[in-house]
Amino acid sequence: MSLTSLLIVLAATSTIFTAANGSGSCIPAERAALLSFKAGITSDPTDLLGSWQGHNCCQWSGVICDNRTGNVVELRLRNTYISADTRLFWCVPEGEPDPLQGKISPSLLALQHLEHLDLSGHNLGGVGVPIPKFLASFNKTLTYLNLGCMNFDGKLPPQLGNLSRLLHLNLASPVSTQTLLHSEDMSWVSNLHLLRSLDMSGVNLTTVGDWVRVVTLLPSLEDLRLSNCGLGLPHQPVVNSNRSSLQLLYLDNNRIDTLNPAYWFWDVGTIKELDLSTNQIAGQIPDAVGNMTMLETLALGGNYLSGIKSQLFKNLCNLKVLGLWSNEVQQDMPEFVDGFPGCANSKLRSLDLSLTNLTGGIPSSIKKWSNLTELGLSNNMLVGSMPSEIGHLSNLEVLVLQNNKLNGYVSEKHFTSLLKLRYVDLSRNSLHIMISSNWVPSFSLKVARFAGNKMGPHFPSWLKGQKDVFDLDISGASIADRLPGWFWNVFSKVRYLDISFNQISGRLPGTLKFMTSAQRLDLSSNSLTGLLPQLPEFLTVLDISNNSLSGPLPQDFGAPMIQEFRLFANRINGQIPTYICQLQYLVVLDLSENLLTGELPQCSKQKMNTTVEPGCIELSALILHNNSLSGRFPEFLQQSPQLTLLDLSHNKFEGELPTWIAGNLPYLSYLLLRYNMFNGSIPLELTELVELQILDLANNRMSGIIPHELASLKAMNQHSGIRSNNPLASQDTRITLHADKVRVIKYDSGLQMVMKGQELFYTSGMVYMVSLDLSYNNLVGEVPDEIASLVGLINLNISHNQFTGKIPDNIGLLRALESLDLSFNELSGEIPWSLSDITTLSHLNLSYNNLSGRIPSGNQLQALYDPESMYVGNKYLCGPPLSKKCLGPEVTEVHPEGKNQINSGIYFGLALGFATGLWIVFVTFLFAKTWRVAYFKLLDKLQDNMQLSVAMISAKGYCFQSTIVTP
Repeated sequence: MSLTSLLIVLAATSTIFTAANGSGSCIPAERAALLSFKAGITSDPTDLLGSWQGHNCCQWSGVICDNRTGNVVELRLRNTYISADTRLFWCVPEGEPDPLQGKISPSLLALQHLEHLDLSGHNLGGVGVPIPKFLASFNKTLTYLNLGCMNFDGKLPPQLGNLSRLLHLNLASPVSTQTLLHSEDMSWVSNLHLLRSLDMSGVNLTTVGDWVRVVTLLPSLEDLRLSNCGLGLPHQPVVNSNRSSLQLLYLDNNRIDTLNPAYWFWDVGTIKELDLSTNQIAGQIPDAVGNMTMLETLALGGNYLSGIKSQLFKNLCNLKVLGLWSNEVQQDMPEFVDGFPGCANSKLRSLDLSLTNLTGGIPSSIKKWSNLTELGLSNNMLVGSMPSEIGHLSNLEVLVLQNNKLNGYVSEKHFTSLLKLRYVDLSRNSLHIMISSNWVPSFSLKVARFAGNKMGPHFPSWLKGQKDVFDLDISGASIADRLPGWFWNVFSKVRYLDISFNQISGRLPGTLKFMTSAQRLDLSSNSLTGLLPQLPEFLTVLDISNNSLSGPLPQDFGAPMIQEFRLFANRINGQIPTYICQLQYLVVLDLSENLLTGELPQCSKQKMNTTVEPGCIELSALILHNNSLSGRFPEFLQQSPQLTLLDLSHNKFEGELPTWIAGNLPYLSYLLLRYNMFNGSIPLELTELVELQILDLANNRMSGIIPHELASLKAMNQHSGIRSNNPLASQDTRITLHADKVRVIKYDSGLQMVMKGQELFYTSGMVYMVSLDLSYNNLVGEVPDEIASLVGLINLNISHNQFTGKIPDNIGLLRALESLDLSFNELSGEIPWSLSDITTLSHLNLSYNNLSGRIPSGNQLQALYDPESMYVGNKYLCGPPLSKKCLGPEVTEVHPEGKNQINSGIYFGLALGFATGLWIVFVTFLFAKTWRVAYFKLLDKLQDNMQLSVAMISAKGYCFQSTIVTP
C-alpha cells in the first residue's frame, strides 16, 4: 500500500467520530479515497465518473451513502451492458462496449463501512494483474462483491475466504481473452458460511477435485454458477447432501460425461433452475429428474443424450424452460407434444428441440402452449406445412424452424396475432411465403431470416416497416425485382445483410457509410450495377461478387477493418489501389474475373507516404485470376506470412519466381500461376513448402529440370485426408436461440484447374485435391524417380514439355492418382507395367512420345474412356487396344516385372526344399542309432569297393603299357 493511501485510511478513521449525525453529507476522507480511485482510471469513454466532482460525494453517480452517518456503504459502478444480476452467457471482450480502464486503487480501504462493491464489466485487470488481495480487508462489512468480467489474471487469492459476511460473490471471468483466472484449491470458499450466491464461471477449476464437498458445506447457498470451469463429476458419487436451500445450479460448458441417478443435486427438492448443457453427457436422462418437482428450467442441450421422451417430464408441472437441443429425441413431433405434461402447458415459456432428429409434422395441438415465447425446432427432419395455429401463440417472440423439410404456403395469417415477435428464422426450407404487399405487420423484428424459401418474384414490400432489423437474410429467395428505393433507408441499422443468390437489379448508392452498424454485407450473385460505394467504417465482410459493377476501385473505399473483400466476376477496371496495403486485418481478397490492369501495388513506406509498416499481415487468400494484371511476382507478399492460397492465373505476370516464397510464405498450400509469362527454372526452394498440395505452373515459359527434391513436399507425399483449412470458405458466425454461436459456411468462388483433360472448378472439395501441373512449359531432362514419392497426388500433368528418358518404373506407387498426362514429350522405352496397379486412374494420356513395346494390360487400363487416343503418336507401341500386334508370345495378366518375381520364387522354393530334406536326414541319423550305423557301414563298403576298382584299373593299365614296349 502506498503512503498516500495509508494516510487516506487514517484520515477516514479520525473523521468518522467528527461527522455530523443524520446529515447524510460526504465524509471528506472518503471523498478523497474516491477521488484517488478515480485517478487510477486511465480511460472513461462513457463518462461514467463524470459526476465525480464537488464536495458531496454522496450525490456522485454510483455512490450510495448511509443517510444517518454519511459513510459510503455502496459503490455501484458496473458496466452498463450488465443490466442486472442475471446470468452472463459470455463476458464482453476487452474494449467493448467502452469499459473503464485502469487499476483498482487501494485507497478504497478508506471506505470502512463499505457493504456493496460492484465494479463488474470493466477492464481493471489485464495480463499478469490478479484480483487485489487487499479487498479481503473488508471482512467486517462487505456483503456483496461483484468482480465479474473484469479481465483479471492469475490465481484466485484465498484471502477472499476472510470475507465471512459475504452474501453474494461474483468472480466470473472471460474465457476468450489472454487472461485466465484459476484456482487449485476451493477450500477457502467453505469459510463463507453466509454465502447465498456464488458465480465463478470461466475460472479454471480443472485441478480442483473436491468442489462438490466444498459447495455442499455452504448451508445458505441458493445460487451456484460454475459454468465453463473445466469441471467433471465423479462416476461414483462420494457426497450425499441434504441441502434444501439451493435453487439455481449452472454447470454448463464443463467436462461432465455422465449423469448418475445418485448425484447430490437430484435430491435437492428446491432446485428451480438446472443447467447441464454443453457437456459430454451420454446415455439416457435418469428417471430421478422426475422427482425435481420444483424445476422451472431444465437445460440439457449440447450433449449426447439419447432415448429422450416427453413422458420423462410428466411430474414437472412448473416447467417453464426446456432445452434439449443437440441430443436425440426418440419420438416424432406429434408424439412429443401429446406426451408433454398437461399441467405445464400454460407455464411453458421456452422450448428448444433443435438438432434432435425430430421427424413428422408440426401438429396443430402446439397451440396449447399458449404462453410460449421461444420455440426452436431447427435442423431436424420436420415435414409438411407450417400450421396456422402457430399464429395463435400470441406471446411468441422467437420462432426458429430453419433447415427442415417444411413446405406449403405461409401467409400473413400465420403472423397476425404474433404482436411480440422479434426473431424469426424459417430459412432453408421449401416454404412459399405469400404475404400481401399491402399488409403492415404489427410486430417489429430484430432478426428476419428467410433464406432458401420462395418470397418472389417481387421484392417483399411488407419488410418496409421493419426498421429495427439488425439481421436480414433473404438469400436464394427467388426474388427477381428491382431493389426498392426505401431499402437502404429502412435497413440502415443492420449488422448482417444477405440478399445474395437472387435476381435483384438496381444501382448501388455512392456511399454506404450511413450504415454505421454494418459488419457483414452479402449482395453477391445478383444483377446490381454502379461503382463500388464508400463502405461502412466497421464492416468486416463484403461480398458483391457475381454482379455487374463497373469502373475503377476508389483510391480509398473505407472499411479499414475489412477482413473478407470479395468482388470477383464483375466488370471492374483500372488498377488495384495502394489503399489495399493499409488493410491490416484483410484475410481474403478476391478480385478475380474482372478487367483489372497494370501492376500490383508495391506497398512500401515511400510509395504510400506513411511511417506505418504497410502490408497485409493477416492475408490468407489472394485470388486475382482472369484479369490483365502484369509485372513481376508481387513483392508485398513478403509481409503476408499467413498466406495459404495464391491464385494469379490467367494474367500477364512475368519474370522469374523468387526464392523467398518458401521462407516468407511457410503456410502456402495452393499456388496457381497458370497462363502467365513466368520464366526461368523452378526454384529449388519451392520444395521446402511442406504445406503445398496444389502447384500449378502450366502455360508459362519455365525451363530447366524438375527438382529431384520433390519428396520434401510433405503435403503431397501423404495419403488422403484434409491437409489444410479452406480459404475459399466464407464463415458467417451467428447467435442462435440457445445463446450459442453457429458458423454458416458459404463458397462463392472456386479454384479453376485442368484435370482429366477439362477445366474444373473446386470449392469445398479443394481441401482434398493434391495436384502437380507443369504442363505447357519448356522443361527438359528425365522425369525424376522421386515423383513417385508424392503418393497423395490425384492429378499429375507434365505434358507439352521436352522430357526425355523413361517413365519411372515406380510410377505405380501413385495409388491415389485419378488423372495422369505425360503427352507431347520425348519419353522413350516401355510403359511400366506398374501403371496397371493404379486402380483409381480414370484419365490417362501418353500420346505423342517415343514409347515402345507392349502396352500393359489390366482391368483399370482397359476401362478407361477412348483407350486408343491416349497412346496415339507412339508408333512403336503394340498390343491392345491398338490394332498393331506384338511379336512373340502374348502377355496377359503377368507383368514382366512379375516374371522375375516368379523365377525368384522358384529358386527360393528349391533351396528351401533342399535344406528341409537335408535337415530331416540329419535329425533321423541323430536319434536312430541302428540307421546311423548301417548308413556309415554302407559308406565304408562303397569306399572299399571304389578303392579296389581304382587299383584294378591302374594295374591293367600298367600291364598294357608293358606289353607294348617289350621287343
